Amino acid sequence: MSFVAVRELRNNTAAVIERARSGEDVTITVNGVPVAKLVPVPPEKRAFLTTADLLALRPAKPITEPHPHDVWDDTTDDLGPIQ
Repeated sequence: MSFVAVRELRNNTAAVIERARSGEDVTITVNGVPVAKLVPVPPEKRAFLTTADLLALRPAKPITEPHPHDVWDDTTDDLGPIQ
């Protein structure tokens, strides 16, 4: 953690922000008294899954149950002909 006077922050804002961006916690002081902290933002968690994420979640083996068409073919036999 480093300390930066508010005047230095005013004069070198981009450099101080870059220090925080690179992972450093920067404490801002006024007359030598800490008043604020500039810290890096944690990585954002996504609210969605990418295609690669979905594929990684997919089961390794395909489902081995019968295909629906194999089951549907004989489900209407008991209804008789369509009128």
